[in-house]
Amino acid sequence: MLRFGTEIVNFIQNNNIMKQKLLFLFFLISSFVFSQTTHQYPWNMQSTNQTINIEIGDTVVWTWGSGTHNLISTGGVESFDSGYNGQGHVFSHTFNLVGSTTFTCSPHASMYGVVNVTDPLSVNDYNIIQLDVYPNPAFDIVNIKLNTLNEDADLEIYNMLGKVVMKKSYDLNAESLSIDISEFATGVYILKVSNSESTSYKRFIKK
Repeated sequence: MLRFGTEIVNFIQNNNIMKQKLLFLFFLISSFVFSQTTHQYPWNMQSTNQTINIEIGDTVVWTWGSGTHNLISTGGVESFDSGYNGQGHVFSHTFNLVGSTTFTCSPHASMYGVVNVTDPLSVNDYNIIQLDVYPNPAFDIVNIKLNTLNEDADLEIYNMLGKVVMKKSYDLNAESLSIDISEFATGVYILKVSNSESTSYKRFIKK
């Protein structure tokens, strides 16, 4: 009977470990795929109410048609300005913030649109520990805050090759933890937070 109970416990533990590994693998593969997507769009007098739905980390490339145009953001979470250019010009922008950004051509009011950016790896979908990472994207310092934490946690940061590039500990009583990522290469990283209660993941971008 004791052996049977031990086998059940081991089975559950092994399943939990496998679940965590599969979840991390999903984050790793998904982040890599999502960060590589490029969307091609024309930018000409027919570009009216251009609606572009993408995921965080994607790049939009516009190619100029006939005439002279600019492409400038008019509101929302990101800003960009292509300047005035003629036929054949190519302008691109990588979107690193979740939300919507509107844009237009200044001299041609009929040329306008919106880029809607979502994050398919939403923290609310996968995390038990409420995990905040900010700013995101980050340049030199990334701040980590864990809510509803009942015990200390271990932090690991993975690059897109699945290699651990940093390990830290998070004290239960700490309000937040600041990590220096200035030496990190530009790209997408995955933060893993774990303790005896749960394991959570969050993706962030180093610019």
